[in-house]
Parts: sequence; structure tokens; C-alpha cells
Amino acid sequence: MTHSVYDALLNSNAVIEFDPQGYILWANRNYLNIMGYELEEIVGQHHSMFLPEKSQHELSYQQMWYQLAQGQTQVGEFKRVTKNNKEVWIQGSYTPVRHPSGYVIKIIKMVIDITEKKRLAENLEKKNRELASTAEKAKAATYAKSVFLANMSHEIRTPLNSIIGITDTLAETKLDNQQASFVEILQRANNQLMTIINDVLDLSKVEAGELELKMLPFQLQKLLDELTSVLGFRAREKALKLSIEVDPDVDSFYIGDADRLRQILMNLLNNAIKFTHGGEISLRVTRNRTSRPGNVLFCVADTGIGIAKSKFKDIFQPFTQADPTTTRRYGGTGLGLSITKNIVEMMQGQIWLESEVGMGSVFYFTATLKPTQERINYFPQPVYSRLTNDNKASFAAERLKILIVDDVDDNRALFGIYLQNTIHSLSYAASGVEAVERVQNEHFDIIFMDVQMPEMDGYEATRRIRAMEKEYHRPPTRIFACTANAFAEDVKKSLQAGCDKHLSKPIRKDTLLKTILLSFTEQEMAY
Repeated sequence: MTHSVYDALLNSNAVIEFDPQGYILWANRNYLNIMGYELEEIVGQHHSMFLPEKSQHELSYQQMWYQLAQGQTQVGEFKRVTKNNKEVWIQGSYTPVRHPSGYVIKIIKMVIDITEKKRLAENLEKKNRELASTAEKAKAATYAKSVFLANMSHEIRTPLNSIIGITDTLAETKLDNQQASFVEILQRANNQLMTIINDVLDLSKVEAGELELKMLPFQLQKLLDELTSVLGFRAREKALKLSIEVDPDVDSFYIGDADRLRQILMNLLNNAIKFTHGGEISLRVTRNRTSRPGNVLFCVADTGIGIAKSKFKDIFQPFTQADPTTTRRYGGTGLGLSITKNIVEMMQGQIWLESEVGMGSVFYFTATLKPTQERINYFPQPVYSRLTNDNKASFAAERLKILIVDDVDDNRALFGIYLQNTIHSLSYAASGVEAVERVQNEHFDIIFMDVQMPEMDGYEATRRIRAMEKEYHRPPTRIFACTANAFAEDVKKSLQAGCDKHLSKPIRKDTLLKTILLSFTEQEMAY
């Protein structure tokens, strides 16, 4: 290196020189400015004068100077202390200079002040930690809320199981006009309460990331016919015309989640009926020819009260309705459209609307549904009638032995009422322990197993029954988990324990009868 180049390096960088023992020989003005000293204040002093006190006696520091004296270069980032006792960060390179004989005569250190860089990095790291902590707290709060909502749902569903079951059973008895009117009021209230509970549960599933789609074949027209059957009465009560139209080029059979598609359409059509006082409601299904994602386009139009454009975004938020007075006048939780939007997006589609106050609303949504040629084997009407008609002796080919396991007396009694007009043999157990003992001594074709019981829950009872079947080479009994918990995690837990299916309370009579029928016909039914 020429003398001029060396001088240029010395002048453009912060440089300090030491003897092999670490005593200061010289420093340039750039270095002195960083550390706040004058040259005469540091010459002859040891390098350790720049270190925080606690670092001066560290073994690593002693080793560094030993290695420098042996001729080994040292590079790194170091914390140092200025004359004013201010901490600074430097990037330093220690280079030993050798005598022609080979021994080290001095050490040149070139320094870059990286204090500001370090400060920014530390601030960024601190912010990231704070953001991570905030995100973790938000996640924990969301999870805690979801758990709370799920627990509350369970606590409400348990008594509601009896309320709905007994009300539906009462409706099938001989009633005078006034009594029938009272029961209808009860049934409407039950259905409204179930809608609210299901909406809250769906919201908690969305927030917990547990809402999943079940991809199964279904017939679109059948789904729409069911909607007409359910909603037609409500529309006629308000003297509204309800029409459903499907374009000819729309496929008949698709693979997708028919239950969730039905939920979307029920939400939109129910809202249309609720907020329309005259005119008509229409649903049209076409192939999606818009630029939005999805291959099927659904359009729900009404001639109702309409929505202000300023509220378009708000109505898809949880617990939000277009106008606070809407809740007081029309009721509802404000959850339906929020859940609908989430399900539509899970179906790789989009939802949007056109509306004007006083002129009605049009809700559009797209969905990605896979066309299929697979035909669904639905139960013919005679079989379905046998399934749901209490006056028939039995819809089974043979008498079945059924064990009802539940620690709640009312729930066991309700199952008995549901099945009292069949020829099946019913037995009861009030705990998991009792259920295992019953299965040890006799064979059952079907077990309805409550999962939340003291002493031994339904999961453990199922595991023991499965182990017993394996040990004694018995044919497996159909075990259906019955629980007020309806998360995907709960379904998975039931199946992992050995249950054949997971039934969510409240369990209605037709659901119970269909489950029994399917348990021995080995058929699958699309809904």
C-alpha cells in the first residue's frame, strides 16, 4: 500500500493504534470525535478504558488481546463507552502489523460508528416484540372468547335439547286449536333461539379457524326445492311472491358443502322476507360470467326497505345491522351476513350487493362448485314416510337393541319418547361406567353415547367398548356420539375415540330416526 493511499484511509476512517499489549499509541480525529476525547487524554492508556466496566475483566476480552498479539485479525461489533459515559456501538476491525522478523509490533483498528443503525434495529426488534405480544394477546383473547361462546352454547343446548324435543313431540299429539296455536308459538321461538345459538357458534368457529367445508356430491335443484318448501310458507304469510329460477346451462349435480350453501341462501332469503312488506323475492342461479371468482352465480333480489350505500361495508361486520333501529324493529343478532361472507370466501367466491333505500336490495354471491356426473341415491318417498311416521310399527327390517347413555334424566327420557312407537328394544345407562358394564354383559346394535358425563366420559367409555370388542372378537356396535359441542375439534375427538358419527344437540326426532335407518342400511344421504 502506498503512503498516499494509507494516508487517505487514515483520514477517511476512524482509526486507532495499539501496542501488542493493548496500550494506545495514536488515534486520528475521526476516532477521537466518536469517543469524545483528545489525543493526549488517551495515549498510553489501555484499550479497556473504552469498555463498559463489567466487560473489562471478561475472559473473551483477555483472549481477544492474546490472539491479536499472536497475529490473528479480529472483527466484530462492539459496545464502547465515550468520555461522557455514553454507550456507542462500533464495527471494528483489528489488524496486527508484523515486524519483518515476524513478531507483532502494533495493532491498527479501523472503526465505523454504527450506533444509529443499532438503535434503529433495536427499536425495530422492540416493536416486533410488542406487535408479536399484542398479536398473541389478541389471539388468546379470541380463543378465550371462542371457548366461552362454545361453553355457553353447550350449556344452552343441553336444556334446549329437551325443550325442542318435547315441543316437537307435543305437536304430534291430538291438540285443540288453542293448544296447537301455543305449540306453534313455542316451535317458532325454539327455531329462533336455535338460529341465534348456531350463528354465535359459527362466528366462534370462524374466529377460531375451525369452520370447515364438507365436500360431498349434492343435487342443486333438490336443495332449492327444500328452500322453497321451508320459506314458501313465511313468504305467503306476508303475501309475498317467492320465485326461484335456475338457468338451463347450470349443472344439476355438484361437489361442495350443500349444508353451508343452504345456510347462505337461507340467511339471504330470510333477510329478504324479513325486510320486505310487499312485492316479491326472487332467487336466480346462473353460470358466473362476471370477472369475480367462482363458477356459479346466485342472485337474491327483494322489493324491501333497502340499504343506504354508506352501510354496504358495515353490514358484513359481526353484530352489525344497517340501522340500530332495525334490531329493535326486526330483531336478529347481526351475525348472519358476517358468517355468510366468511362461508362464501371459503367457497372461493365473493359477495356484494346493490341497494337503494326504499327501493329494495339485490345480493349477489359467487361460489366455486365442482360439477359432477355422480347421481345421489336419495331415499324414495315411501321409505322416507316409513322413516318419519310414528304410526308405523317399525321402519327397520328387524328389531334393534339400542342403548341410550346419558347422565341427564330428561335426555334419556326424550330418546325414549322419540322411539316409543317403534319395535326396537331400548336400554338405558346413566354413566360411562354403567354403559361399559352393560356392553360387557349383552350385545347392542346401536349405542347413543353422551360424551360429557362425570366419572367416565363418553370418549373413554367408547374406547373401552372398542377394546372389549377387539379382545373378544365381537362385531363392532354402531356408536353415535351425542354432544352439545359442535366444533370440528369435537367431531374429530369423537371419531378418534371410536365413534361412528357425531350428533350435535339438540337432536330432533327425524335426525335420530334417519341415523338409525342409515346405521343398518349402509347408505349415505345427501342434504
